[in-house]
This record gives sequence, structure tokens and C-alpha cells, in this order.
Amino acid sequence: MHKLIIVESPTKARTIGQYLGKGYKVLSSQGHVRDLPRNDLGVDIENGFEPKFETKRTKRVKELREAAKGAEMVYLATDHDREGEAIAYDLYTILKRVIKDDGAFSRPIFNEITKPVILEALKSPTEINMNRVEAQRTRRILDRLVGYQVSPILSMALAGNRFEGLSAGRVQSVALRFLCDREGEIARFVPEEYWEIEALLRNGEPFTAKLTKKDDKKFVIRNKDEAQAVIEALHAAKIAVASLEEKERRRQPSPPFITSSLQQTASSSLHFTPKRTMKIAQELYEGISLPEGSVGLITYMRTDSVRMSDEAVAAAREIVERTYGEKYLEKKPRHFKNKKRSQDAHEAIRPTDLARTPQSIAGHLSPDQRKLYTLIYNRFLATQMTPAVYLLRKAVIAADAYTLEAGGSTLSFDGFLVLFPEQRSQDKEFPSGLREGMDLTLEKIDSLQKFTEPPRRYSEAGLVNLLEKEGIGRPSTYASIISVIQDRGYAVKAGGSLRPTLLGQVVIDFLKQHFTLTVESEFTAHMEEDLDRIEEGSLTRKAVLDEFYAPFSKRLQTFEDNDGNKEQRFHIFTDVACDKCGAPMELRYWKGSHFLGCSNYPECKNTKSLPPDFPYHFEGEELILREGLEEMDKEAHEHQIPCPECGSPMELKSGRYGRYYKCTNAECGKTASVSTGVPCPVCKEGVLVEKYSAKRRRTFYSCSRYPDCRFAVSEKPVKICPACDGGVLVEKRGKLVCSNKDCHHTEEIK
Repeated sequence: MHKLIIVESPTKARTIGQYLGKGYKVLSSQGHVRDLPRNDLGVDIENGFEPKFETKRTKRVKELREAAKGAEMVYLATDHDREGEAIAYDLYTILKRVIKDDGAFSRPIFNEITKPVILEALKSPTEINMNRVEAQRTRRILDRLVGYQVSPILSMALAGNRFEGLSAGRVQSVALRFLCDREGEIARFVPEEYWEIEALLRNGEPFTAKLTKKDDKKFVIRNKDEAQAVIEALHAAKIAVASLEEKERRRQPSPPFITSSLQQTASSSLHFTPKRTMKIAQELYEGISLPEGSVGLITYMRTDSVRMSDEAVAAAREIVERTYGEKYLEKKPRHFKNKKRSQDAHEAIRPTDLARTPQSIAGHLSPDQRKLYTLIYNRFLATQMTPAVYLLRKAVIAADAYTLEAGGSTLSFDGFLVLFPEQRSQDKEFPSGLREGMDLTLEKIDSLQKFTEPPRRYSEAGLVNLLEKEGIGRPSTYASIISVIQDRGYAVKAGGSLRPTLLGQVVIDFLKQHFTLTVESEFTAHMEEDLDRIEEGSLTRKAVLDEFYAPFSKRLQTFEDNDGNKEQRFHIFTDVACDKCGAPMELRYWKGSHFLGCSNYPECKNTKSLPPDFPYHFEGEELILREGLEEMDKEAHEHQIPCPECGSPMELKSGRYGRYYKCTNAECGKTASVSTGVPCPVCKEGVLVEKYSAKRRRTFYSCSRYPDCRFAVSEKPVKICPACDGGVLVEKRGKLVCSNKDCHHTEEIK
């Protein structure tokens, strides 16, 4: 007889297995063992939304059944969240067919994969939390109702084919709407002119002061004439120091990481995507091979609680005092409050053993693991350290009706920032020797013309922050939400930010018109709160699904009723006229590409292809692209090269896979890639040419000798790097940067 422990991950199973004796057998379920069917709705709407689950991973399930037959006890030790709870219940449902005694099942909770925690959890197991299972079931059914009923309609409306593969999701659509709404704000933004004025003043050493007020009120200088009038007034004014201010500002350490804050910080400081962050965190949690064996280095990484155990806090305080001294140790243990409706099932993300410093185990970690572990380790240690102290100084300067200000700041004590030197604000010098009432000499005035800037697109970290703020999704789903909208081609990463594609904007426009609830953040957040209430036991699955499905089914029926009505069908009209009948062309989608079709279809079946990166302006009413297409046609005629085969001119064309040259001689028809003129730094024989990735929806540059040479870069190459043999200089973040990661050569853009 043996005791069987079932976890989700094979890595976790190996780590736990080494902690236990021969009486235990540890296996993994490899994720969910039951789910709704792939090719069917799988929800009996008429019968209280009863799900029709089917077993998956049948080979694995068979192995688990065989192992359970001879088991004295079965521990269902899957993750302690909704998904893990549902997996535990599904395993119980499947295995109780071979184990009739319900008392043989138990549910231990592992917050970290370390030997003491594992042994303690096995001594005091709990039971399956059916409220949590119900919350997961409700979420799964909600997602299936939206995905399986709206997605075919979306594909039919945009592509004329229910099986085109376009998808709508209960949460992903709201995240995409945030991106599209921001894109609309940027498109509608009209920059406004304003001027800033800085004065170079002196009484002893020179310093710069900035104009801030007129008649003790903030004001904005709108144009050059107003700026000139202010400059003349300042030249004529008596300038003196009106007041001096000095104060301390304390910068407190941040709370320990939760899932969302880990994703945001890793994105901004390490440039990791949320998906990459969660993958690495999972590896650190499940177990890393160290000399003493496989060890889980961090606590469970899917949590929205900032709670820290007293033992962990005490260990952190002991290390801070021993390593940095008493002046860096906060006088009392510091704890943080959870946000409203935070789940408190798990502690915050922290190291399982602070004796394992990042430096001591660096040799056993991959570069990405080392970076993320260091981030988690230092963040947790900092929670028990003293704040950083800045000394802030400000001089308020009177110039008749105008007020100028000069400021300075100095880090007087680094506190917890000793762990984060890169986060220190640079000291800003403050003029010495100033006294109240002191007269000042005006040496020079600089006026700077500026324009207001549009709101920025969301970065991945910014979108995670917004989803958390709006109550959309859960910490465990943020990474998959952001990944899905990019995988579907609804958004692309551009310059560190997420930009919705035209397809993404069209999808949201369709959903806003016909399925408003699926893209309303308030309604989606309300659904998330209802799922929390189901988990708390104060709400039932049927009540939540009834509330959602009543208005949702009406919209489905309305759309189905109007589907045959040509006037009420979904259209994206363009400013391009059909060259056969004169009707406006409309945007359509087919097999990953856009094209134009006559809006008079089926009477007129004229179509027009579109290049991958065609310029457009879209705000939901009409797609403006005629001028851009004409400009591209003009460029194609101007940029001609001789055909190497027949000598005839080759014109620049745009197709599904990007730009290319094609011979104008119909009998020849030879094509050629668009060359950058930059030699390949690897093979030294080919030249880097322009390519287009339909999957990633972006242009890239690769060697003309592909597949013999596979060198490629994402950004447009400018020239061979003069500092190394393996890279080219590409334009990145306003500079020319070498594509070779081992070479750090940069140049200014001329």
C-alpha cells in the first residue's frame, strides 16, 4: 500500500517526490483532466446551464486510476486557486470510480514547495472547497457562452464565413476595447501650443528658475507674442527672492509582490512580457535543481494578497540588520493592507528561504531566473527596511507680477534604496547662499515652444495595471489575456506599447454595435465580483448565469433576425469607390488578410487587394485609406529598378507577404525582394532584404541567402556594426544600436 499525491505539474511532482519516503507516489495530472467539448457548446442552457464535461488526457487519467487502485490515501494537491480546486474535484470525480471510500481522499494546500511546508500540509489536509469549484465552473461557462456563440457571428460578419476563426472573449474583448479607446483618443487629439520660460539668474553662482505664476495664479502662455510680452516684462522687473522652503520627503518601500505588481515591475525593469514573467515564476515555484536537490525558491506566484508570515518577516529583519546594520532596519515589523476584495488564500510572492541569496545560487539559475529571483528577493527584503530620505529645497522668486521657482533635491539617506541603486533620483543642485529678500540679476531668458502630447498607448505593464484597477480578470489571467489579443492579431507590440491593429478595431466596433455587454468594463467587473460572491457562498451559479444570459440571448436573437437584411448587416465602408459600379468599397477579412469588396455585393462582386501595411484612419464610421493607397501607387511607379533577367523596369508592389519588385514585362514576370543595401554580417555573401511576417503582422529583415543563412533582425538595418563582426546597427529607441546582444556599441542618429 502507498499514498498517492497528485499535483498539476511534472516538475512539481519531481520536487515533492524527493522530499518523501518510499511510502509515497507523486504524479502529475498535467493540467485539467476534464473540460467542455472542443466542437460543441457543451452547456445545456435549458437545464440550468448544466455543463457537459468530457475527460481529456485519457492516457494520463488511465495511469492515475491504476496508481489510485492500490493507494491507501489519495492527496489531491493541485494549486490552491479556482482552477486548481476544479482540477482537484475532477480528479476526485474520476478516481472515486476505483476508490469507493470518500475518506481516502484529502486536499492538502502547498503555499510553497519546500520540505517543511509539504510535510506540514500532509499532516493537516483540508477538503475540496466546492464554492471555489462553482466559481470556476461559472467562469468557464460564461467564457464558453460568449466565445462559442459570438465568435462564429463575428467571423460571418467580417469574413462571410462562420469558420474564419475570429474570436470574441468575455475578458479579452474588454482589454482590447481599452486599447482601441486609447487609440481613438490619440486619433482625435489636437495638439495645443504653449510656451515655457526659464530665466538664468545670478547672485554669486548662476542658476535657472522656471516661470510658474502670474498674479499668484498658474497661467499658460499660448503663443510667441504672449511669450515675448512676458520676456519684456521680466527684463523690466525687479527680481528678488520671496521665500525659501526646505523639507524632507520620505520614500517608503513598496509592498511585497503580488501577481499583477510582479508582472508590471518585470515588464518595466526587465522588459519581460507578462507571459514570460509567469513562466519563469512557475519554474522558481515548482523547483530549481540545487546541490541539495530540487527546491522551490518562491511561494505561490498567483496571488493578490500582500500578507507575509511572521516567520518570513522575522527572517528578513534578521538579514537586514546583519547585512546593512541597525540604521537600515525599520523599528517595527512592517505589514501591508490588502486591497478590497483581495483573495487571501496565499501569502505575497516571496523567497521560501532568505538564506538562498541571489548571489549564492546564481550559478544554478538561468539568466532570466536569476533576474526575476533577484527582483523578488530584494523587493521582499526591502519591506523591512527604513525609507529613503530626500532633502527638498525650493526658492520662490518674485518678479513684479510674475513668480518663478528654482528647486533642488538631495538623497540624504538611501534606506531601502541601497538594494535598488538604479531607482535613486539624481541629485539636483540647489543654488547656495540665497536669502529671503536678496536681489537677483537677470542674465538670460530662454523661451521654449512646446505642444501638448496625445495620451500614450498602454504598455503591457500599463494594461495589467488598468485591468487590475477596473476589476477585470484575475491575477492568474492577466498574462493570458494580453497574450491572446496579440496571438489573435488584434494588437501588436510597437515601441514597447500595445497598438490595436485594424482588425482589432473592427472587431471592437462590431461588438460595441451588436454585443455591448461583452465590451463594457463595468459589466465585466460586475461579473468578476459575482464570481467572488459565488466563492464566498453568497451567490449561486444559476443566478449569475441567468443575469448574464437574459440580455445576451436577446442580442443574439436580434442579430440572427437581421442577418439576412442587407441594410442592417455590419459594414465598414471606405472612401474608395468601386471602379466597376461606383458604390463605396467596404473592408473585408479573409485568411489573415484584409481586402476591399464592393458594398453592392452580390450584385457587384468586384474586389481589391490591400498590402499588409497600408496606411489608414479609422474611427468606427468610415475607413479612410484612398489617399494613402494612391501615395503607395505613386511610390511604386517612382521606385523602379531594372529587371536582371530582361532589363525591363521592375515596379514596387505590395502583397500579402509585404513589398516586392515585379517585372513590368508580362512575358518575364520575375520578382525580387526589396534590398536594404546592408551586407549580411554572418555569411558575408548575402544582403539583408525586407520580409513580412503574416503571423506576427510586422516587417522584418533577413539574409537574401535564406535558408542557407538564417540571420534576421526586427528593426531596419542601417549599416554594418563597426565594433563587432556579428551585428548590424538598427534604429532603436532614438539611437543606432548593434543587433548583436554581446556588443554594446551605439551611435547617435544623424
